Amino acid sequence: MTTIQVLSAGGGLLLDLGLVLAGGLSVALAVGWRRERAWQHRLARQGTGALWAVVSLAVGLLLWALLTGQFAFRYVAGHSSLELPPFYRVTALWSGQEGSLLFWLWILTGYAALVARRTAWEARRLAVPAVFTLTVVATFFALLVSRVVHPFTVVSPAPANGLGLNPLLQNYWMGLHPVFLYLGYVGLSVPFAFGIAALLTGETGEAWVRVTRRWSLMGWLFLSAGILFGARWAYEELGWGGYWGWDPVENASFLPWLTATAFIHSIMMQEKRGLLKRWNQVLIQVTFGLTLFGTFITRSGILTSVHAFVESDVGPFFTGFLALAAASCLYLLLLRWGELKDERAMVSYASREASFLFNNLVMTAAAFAIFWGTVFPLVSSLFGVQVTVGPPYFNRVTGPLFVALLLLMGIGPVIAWKRATPTNLRRSFTLPGVVLAGTGAVLVAAGVRELGVVLAWSLAAFVVAAAAVEVAKGVHVRMARRREPALLALPRVLNANAHRYGGYLVHVAVVLIAIGIVASQTYQVRRTAALEVGQEVAVGPYRLLFQGLDEEREGAVPGVAASLVVRQGDRTLGLVRPEKRFFPGFAEREGPTSETAIYSRPGGDLYVVLSGWDPFGATVGFVFYYNPFVSWIWAGGALLVAGTLFALWPRRREAALEGRIFSELAELEADRLAGDLPEAEYLALRARLVGRAGALLDEEAHARARAEAELRALASG
Repeated sequence: MTTIQVLSAGGGLLLDLGLVLAGGLSVALAVGWRRERAWQHRLARQGTGALWAVVSLAVGLLLWALLTGQFAFRYVAGHSSLELPPFYRVTALWSGQEGSLLFWLWILTGYAALVARRTAWEARRLAVPAVFTLTVVATFFALLVSRVVHPFTVVSPAPANGLGLNPLLQNYWMGLHPVFLYLGYVGLSVPFAFGIAALLTGETGEAWVRVTRRWSLMGWLFLSAGILFGARWAYEELGWGGYWGWDPVENASFLPWLTATAFIHSIMMQEKRGLLKRWNQVLIQVTFGLTLFGTFITRSGILTSVHAFVESDVGPFFTGFLALAAASCLYLLLLRWGELKDERAMVSYASREASFLFNNLVMTAAAFAIFWGTVFPLVSSLFGVQVTVGPPYFNRVTGPLFVALLLLMGIGPVIAWKRATPTNLRRSFTLPGVVLAGTGAVLVAAGVRELGVVLAWSLAAFVVAAAAVEVAKGVHVRMARRREPALLALPRVLNANAHRYGGYLVHVAVVLIAIGIVASQTYQVRRTAALEVGQEVAVGPYRLLFQGLDEEREGAVPGVAASLVVRQGDRTLGLVRPEKRFFPGFAEREGPTSETAIYSRPGGDLYVVLSGWDPFGATVGFVFYYNPFVSWIWAGGALLVAGTLFALWPRRREAALEGRIFSELAELEADRLAGDLPEAEYLALRARLVGRAGALLDEEAHARARAEAELRALASG
């Protein structure tokens, strides 16, 4: 056997071993999980660690083959080449079907190992069934990579060079986009696993919600970043002046983002008020199903997409696993339906609880509308009718829903718990209401006549004002109770409840993104022009002077660039150079690729595409766009990440209990003093939280004693 054949056999052996480990661990953990045993926790920790190590070796082998150009492997020959820079050789690991599924499995086993090691003592009974759930999912993906889409298949004779990576994928943002998307997709399987664990064990209270809150936020953060990176890639690389085209694969990532966002809001109601228990289980199960659905769309080629891989053999497997998972979830949900009854009823629809419910309904409606528009071409084709669902449908259906969502984002933080009184409504909504009306009046006076723009921007101001009111309330209460100056009270208030105020920061980030989307789509300017050297063209507030074409080379890739001077009034602002690049091996098959030139300012982007030139180079064609406020989308994305990190930022272990329980007591006190919480409701919730705090302290002491006993037993053994 040749060295490559030995390596191929070794890679196959690692994948087979991973399949055996995942399946065996699933069976072992399923035996006797109803009764907590120390050996089960040790098996979960050691078994998931071994599984992750085996899959890591397989990933490392494939990565080594890509970096060193082992073109005897079919996957390497199809996705790498000698000319490909090292960074893109690494990204080729997840650029193809076989590698991406292996990469998915690697992330999943890593998450399973973390869950087995880091589950809080308060949710100890849920850890083993949660790891069991994750290993069942890992078994499915291990089956795919070991039996269906083997990444270590050898070709003979080995080619001297590979096909390389699609030039459209050779972009920094596309290098990051799949990684963060997968971290988000797979990360959301952790709260799903704990939800299933709660149904399996009958522990349907708040424990599974509390232990998954950070996991949910982390998965949501990764998914958000992945979506933003993908939008930025589309904006820079595809050359159509936009960043979101309602493509099926784009929709597939947005769907679980919507339901995960609803879930993160909804679990607060279960944790704080004992509400929406059934709804939370449904939401997390749907979210997990949508992550599999997104992978199914991408990997099966069942829907037409600019992203999707060609049709493959994985489609039937995904269909079967989705059906099996859905049936199992439905059975468990019905089995525990009676135990998932809410602890109390919603008293009034004019309350913060109701605003959370309406928020969930709007996001779920948006997710359903997008899902239906995505799968409708497939459904219609089953009846022999070819239908295309494009951006007009999605914009028309989701636009009003997202406007309603902005309204609820402003109402939710300031309206009172349980039942809002006229006094509360007047005190809480006076300033935000004035800001809402004032912003709308200013926009109309400035000549803005588009209803969508007036509504979106006015509601954006309303959301920011509502968040400011809530922060001001907290600062005022602390100043009154602790007699602290405002500059000292503000950071202490923010730090005391980072989860709440990090959420408000995310709300402001969403506002910035909404402003950028509405402005760039409503007021985008598009112009085409054929220019000779020395000619000018006006685009938006700018004038561009064409100076000529010249050849250039980036590494092994030749190209042609056009130089245009950007002017505004009498000022020269800079130079933009759109390009056409001729990637070896690709340009002969598909033609040259476009590299856009973007001149970005807070007020808008000048976006230039070199479309072509006549045979003599005398006349050069361009497509120009002016996209107002599009940079606000990226700024909002950065703020969204910062706000989520602030909410997630780890505290010392000694302060963890205070962060979980006692900060909630402080929040209740602040709500009562601010008039947002009735006295009777305050006393009932305070008693409940005090009881939880005492129980957790007892559990911490018990866990510590138990750990010490296990250590003594190991030492004596």
